[in-house]
Amino acid sequence: MQTVHTWCVVCGSDDPRPYQRSMYALRGRSFDLVRCAACGFVYVDPRPDGETLEGMYDDEDYYTEGYNLGVETESYFERREELLAQYDGEVEALEREVGGPASLLELGSAGGFFIEAARRRGWSVRGVELSPVAASFSIEELGLEVFEGQLELAPFPPESFDVCVADNVLEHTTDPLAVLGDLTRLLRPGGHLVVVVPTYVNSAFFRAARDLGRWLPRRLLGPKTLRLLKLDPSHDGGAPYHILEFDRGTLLRLLGRAGFELVSARGSVPRPAHLFKAATLSPAGHLQRLAFVVLDGLMRLGLLPGARLRVVARKPG
Repeated sequence: MQTVHTWCVVCGSDDPRPYQRSMYALRGRSFDLVRCAACGFVYVDPRPDGETLEGMYDDEDYYTEGYNLGVETESYFERREELLAQYDGEVEALEREVGGPASLLELGSAGGFFIEAARRRGWSVRGVELSPVAASFSIEELGLEVFEGQLELAPFPPESFDVCVADNVLEHTTDPLAVLGDLTRLLRPGGHLVVVVPTYVNSAFFRAARDLGRWLPRRLLGPKTLRLLKLDPSHDGGAPYHILEFDRGTLLRLLGRAGFELVSARGSVPRPAHLFKAATLSPAGHLQRLAFVVLDGLMRLGLLPGARLRVVARKPG
């Protein structure tokens, strides 16, 4: 495995400061997070080379152990009906925001559940997915048109989509500005881009939890919540699936550089399965669930920065 020194992909600065040591581990080697002194962007440096990063998505265990780590307790593929129902609601909301049904491309389409939900509502859908396991599932099980590989190699003509979706994708890329440029090229003038990224690690919440970690009531939080908050010292974080960590400012800056106009930006926090799907909860579990509900409400109102950010942007035209 080779490693690559990188610089800030948002502002181009090469002035990294230590942020979180040994955040991830892969093949016996630990990887650190650094923070750009110029713009505050957080990223893995040095990071594994491109071949190593692509190889991680060939692993079948990614969708049973690594996908949505800490939030969900079930295999991604076993949640098929649940996700189809969830995405039906999300597509319905998208139709109210940008119009539709229309032509849609999802980058990082995984097993295809989102674009399948859109297809059932009358959308014309395509997908791009790097994982052979997920791409094969979406093609063979759902009969979807999905290109397996990098977006830049996908055989789609310019200006062929009304909507592009990149949900939890940009944080995995080595050159997010180039990816946004490819999506700009594929969108028709006036078309919309929906981007969702996790923002917890590059947030005041994570920094406060990390700095105050030794005083947190660990028995009250429990091992699953500690792991979710990335405060479990016995857990090395696994492979560096997230090599970039955005916040609102850095994501909007990149979208502006790619030529997009901001339509909306909304924060939220994922609801962990061990608190929201459990048949029974301890008193501590009820308190934690209430805390997540309150935090999510405040984030959606814009009163607190989100642990996850959803942005809708528009290509001028």
